[in-house]
Amino acid sequence: MTTTKRRRTRPRSNWSEEDRQAWRDRKGADKAIANDAVVKAARALSERPDLIDAFREYAARVQAHRTLRNALALLGQNPSATRVKSAFFWAKEDRAVLKTAEPMRVIARRRGGKRVEEFEDPGTGETEEIDAGSWNGFTSERVFDVRDTVPKNRPCLHCGTHPGLRCPDSCDVYEPVRGPAPTREEVVELLNTVLRDEGGFAPEGLDEDLDGDEGDA
Repeated sequence: MTTTKRRRTRPRSNWSEEDRQAWRDRKGADKAIANDAVVKAARALSERPDLIDAFREYAARVQAHRTLRNALALLGQNPSATRVKSAFFWAKEDRAVLKTAEPMRVIARRRGGKRVEEFEDPGTGETEEIDAGSWNGFTSERVFDVRDTVPKNRPCLHCGTHPGLRCPDSCDVYEPVRGPAPTREEVVELLNTVLRDEGGFAPEGLDEDLDGDEGDA
């Protein structure tokens, strides 16, 4: 029996330069949305420092492997979010993102494989590829709250709702999955960094509260 070996192509390898530019423009716009949301949320907490503990609890639900700064970005876009993942990771739970869902944007670190550069050998005139090291950096990522998803291929494991239909509000899939909460000191440090150009974050009376902070209570 003869088997056919398929060659794996690199993502976006077939794109035109116009396609690549449109992709770069979209990524740039998403980064701007994420960064604007960070500043928006930081300003809101600066005006209402009594909500810092509420933000700590919010971050415990949505932060997961993300940075605290991204939790702040999520707060600025969807304060009601409970469980947040990309469409790729929701698919791993057999859930599909609704086509009408508005994504939230965060900044994600990307570590890639080897970079390959082409050069023309002056001796032979042929174009060859050389190893140019590995790449890494930051890019924007679109993520969605669990309430923007529905069962994908099979009925919901929690409530039995059929694929493509919304689960009822009572479904356990909506239950928050809480991780460790950031300390008040960590939140204040972040807010101070974000608002540095506006004089930093130093509301009166907050230092006394910090003295009694026990971290993830």
